[in-house]
Amino acid sequence: MELIILISLYLFAIVQASSPSGGYAPGIVQCPAKNNSFIREASSISDQEKNWLEGRKEKTNLALIDFLNSANLTSFNAANFLNDENSTGINLALAFAGGSYRAMLSNAGNLMGLDNRTTFPSDDGGSLGGILQSANYIGALSGGAWMLGSVILQDFAPVQEILFENSETVWNLTSSRQLINTNGLWTILFPVLFDNLNGALSHLNFWSGAQGIQNDILSKEKAGFETSLTDPWARALAHQLVPEGSNNFESSTTWSDIRNMSVFTDYDMPFPLLIALGRRPGTTVYNLNSTVVEMNPFEFGSFDPSLNSFVDIKYIGTNMSNGVPVDSNKCVEGFDNAGFIMGTSSSLFNEFLNTLVCDDCNSLNFIVKWLVKKFLTNLSSNHEDVALYKPNPFYDSEFAESSNITTNDTLYLIDGGLGGEVIPLSTLMTKERALDVIFAFDQNTDDSVSWPDGSSLINTYERQFSSQGESTICPYVPNVDTFLSQNLTARPTFFGCDASNLTDLAKDGVIPPLVIYVANRPYEFYSNTSTFKLSYTDEEKKGMIQNGFDVVTRANGTGDNEWRTCVACALVRREEERRGIKQSDQCQKCFERYCWDGTLADVSATYTPPVNFTDNSLTNGPTVFYGPPPVPSTSGGILSFIFKRDNVTVIEQTSEAYTIPISYFNLVAIFVFCLMTIF
Repeated sequence: MELIILISLYLFAIVQASSPSGGYAPGIVQCPAKNNSFIREASSISDQEKNWLEGRKEKTNLALIDFLNSANLTSFNAANFLNDENSTGINLALAFAGGSYRAMLSNAGNLMGLDNRTTFPSDDGGSLGGILQSANYIGALSGGAWMLGSVILQDFAPVQEILFENSETVWNLTSSRQLINTNGLWTILFPVLFDNLNGALSHLNFWSGAQGIQNDILSKEKAGFETSLTDPWARALAHQLVPEGSNNFESSTTWSDIRNMSVFTDYDMPFPLLIALGRRPGTTVYNLNSTVVEMNPFEFGSFDPSLNSFVDIKYIGTNMSNGVPVDSNKCVEGFDNAGFIMGTSSSLFNEFLNTLVCDDCNSLNFIVKWLVKKFLTNLSSNHEDVALYKPNPFYDSEFAESSNITTNDTLYLIDGGLGGEVIPLSTLMTKERALDVIFAFDQNTDDSVSWPDGSSLINTYERQFSSQGESTICPYVPNVDTFLSQNLTARPTFFGCDASNLTDLAKDGVIPPLVIYVANRPYEFYSNTSTFKLSYTDEEKKGMIQNGFDVVTRANGTGDNEWRTCVACALVRREEERRGIKQSDQCQKCFERYCWDGTLADVSATYTPPVNFTDNSLTNGPTVFYGPPPVPSTSGGILSFIFKRDNVTVIEQTSEAYTIPISYFNLVAIFVFCLMTIF
């Protein structure tokens, strides 16, 4: 009888991947039978991932054949090329950068331009529909993770559909549904002054009520799990990113639930992974040496030597030592709440501590800065400003090199882009995954006028030479001056076009992939909005998405009517090189147009990077890109087509920098300061 009960519990655990509590809190379950350890060494991808990729390959091959056939390649038979007995296939990945809502919306436009389910208004040679269906992997962090997680939790719905389904709640970023309730914002000062986190959190929208965020957090704490600022952050994001449904904005849905989604089991989506960084206990330090942690539907862990371990993500709330449950009768499910995973990847409260209240920045009034710094420092000292993974799933791991990880009962994680890699490339571009091609979408605000300057890709390149980058393989990339002076951010650029030039970068015989670098730039909208911009009007939201679509499709082909052809040339390049197939004259011309030629900029000390984008995707001098926004096309552009239901024809936005509304803060801060001085 006891055996039957155990078998029943085990089978139930297999089917029931969602939190056993039925809500946000994790719950206790019987540990699975015949499983001595949940942990493994990060010497390869998991068997589950390998097997899944085999199933995905059939779908991606068909999609690649369709895409290549549509790309107008001369003297090229896609079916024969990919079905040849010597073919190893094309291993393609998509990487979406962070940057809060700016990244979420711009990435959504990029994704829309890669999806063959998007209704394109015309075919001018720029549409890349089918690339999404051809990809094996899709990775994201921070704001990119919001976009990807939101799409996945809606059964990997097309962006075009999400824009019009549940539009009152999903991706509604207007002031009435922004994360912070700005009515009476000045009252936040009082809980801030007395380090009262719960008092400050009460200003979150969706905080109160029977199904409010407060009850979600309390339920997790009552279940015996510590919470931090990331927990309410995660639940607040869920109210914006997913439909309410019958599950209170997916309150019990876990990241491991993706395993059971039909769109995943039928191989109709790429293999998803989100990225976070490890933070050393007792510090607020993060850099390129920080441990990169990935969260995929099967596992949670890192290829970095400091961790060098992966654990079954479904059981990460279980108290274990070296992957073995301390009590075989008490395993935990539900800790990998899907919203919490997305929130972990965007836990950037350290950024506020290190930049918003820095001594030499002018973001806040000095009195307000003092108050906020005091508050944030207190949060940091109490580990409230990070995502808490307690118990630490890697406690006493025999594979990890860092004792800071293995001897601590808690794993501290922060925003995946804070170390400098804003595009999640290190965990994708590993020798273990052996990618052929990767699209790298850069939404960062690096330069003085808040556009990308290539820094994130440069950081990935440099990280591969560090001890933490032992698994990373990245092609040669230039310095920032070259990125800007050669217009490598003004239009898409290919890096690593010739594998024979990359042998010195190979690891275990694996050559770095060809990188298709696509940086955010303005076509029809100023999409360089602040990372800390918390609300967007409906017009702004659609303008951001529209611009992202234009960036990846080169304005639907009007920037280059051979753009799709040139992307096709990049997709087949590594497979051609493996099989010794000479590149066609057509593709050689494409590579001359899009490949970085390996030269570096020769700039003087007085060099001023050009930042004035032009219609032909170049920059033409030192003029700062301010002024009236470009006027979108109403004839061939997708804006008038996709958004025609709303009769949107022109998007307008000023280029004024976003500022935090703190007038009430200033007044109350002065009052409080005076009282403190008197008494």
